[in-house]
Amino acid sequence: MKKLIIIFAALFLIFLAPATFAASDNEISQRDVVLPVGQVVNRDYFAIGRSVEISGTVNGDVYAFGGQVLVDGKVNGDLITAGGTVRVSGEVTQDLRAGGGQVTISGKIGRNITVGGGNVEIIEGATIAGSAVIGGGNVSLAAPIGSNVKIGAGNLTISNKINGDLDAAVSSIRLTSKSEIVGNLTYWSNNQASIDKEAKVIGTVTKKAPPKAPETNAGRVVRGVAGFNIFSSLVGLVSSFIIGLLLISLFPKYTEAAVNTLRKRPWVSLGFGFLALILTPIIFVVLLITVLGIPLAFILLGFYLITIYLTRLFTILWAGRAIFERTGNKTHEIWALIIGLVIYYLLGLVPIVGGIVTFLVVISGLGTAILTTRDFYAVARKSQSI
Repeated sequence: MKKLIIIFAALFLIFLAPATFAASDNEISQRDVVLPVGQVVNRDYFAIGRSVEISGTVNGDVYAFGGQVLVDGKVNGDLITAGGTVRVSGEVTQDLRAGGGQVTISGKIGRNITVGGGNVEIIEGATIAGSAVIGGGNVSLAAPIGSNVKIGAGNLTISNKINGDLDAAVSSIRLTSKSEIVGNLTYWSNNQASIDKEAKVIGTVTKKAPPKAPETNAGRVVRGVAGFNIFSSLVGLVSSFIIGLLLISLFPKYTEAAVNTLRKRPWVSLGFGFLALILTPIIFVVLLITVLGIPLAFILLGFYLITIYLTRLFTILWAGRAIFERTGNKTHEIWALIIGLVIYYLLGLVPIVGGIVTFLVVISGLGTAILTTRDFYAVARKSQSI
């Protein structure tokens, strides 16, 4: 539980207080974190940056988050990591929990692995002493697994020994001539498994059909969705207006700073917002599949959704102000909020365009909140208020 609390605290600081981890005024995205060969850390180790490279030895748990994460040293504890690209070629004496666009494991894992990613590769030469829980678009297991394996994947390839049962929900599954399953193979798929004649399955092979979605009347569904969209837009318009008034009234300085941040740094705000939008669901999945992290996963998810709902109002208010400024009239906060909301919700009803507008509003608002919170935190630290 201590480790899960630390993970959640790290996530909070990543998305709400990036300045905590900055050595100067540079953005986190510009930091490279390196633990060089020969250096020994006798405690838990935290690393967040554009790239993270751990080549030394950590006598404790490692928490590493970045665009690229490379671990080719030794971790005498658990490794918890997430990033665009994650490569583990060193040794982890206990559990590995990883999430990323590309996750590659070629090292030695002393216990169990829990991995989620777009592409997951456990390449030949790796060693997994315990069990494996994996979710991914494409999953390749070319190294021996010491115990049971559970996988959800689009495409799954097995080319080594699994010392236990394999349960897989997949689109396609292939067992090469090098594969061996000591226990049972149970898979859920619409397609028959491709099993090489040299492959070995000691137990039983069971194919199960994936659950089917209930049949519905297409016309009724379309009308229902359209009606719901209009109704939800009206409700959202009113509720967003009320929440916007509360933000302006209760947090005037923060709201003003957020709008100014978006005006001065729109592209940086979009970049930070996009990163937060992508990384948070990945970390949610990693926490979810650890079982013990399920409560924190749903706390993170709730916090994430609330943050998205609130921070988009910064972009909406900025748009309303911009319209006032173009007409040459004096900006009034409430009218700027109303105009921005009306335009936002009307555009949201337009197919395709509405989706693009909503996406841009969400990520720009989220990024703006991150940058503004960082600036507020830096000022508070400088004035020793916290």
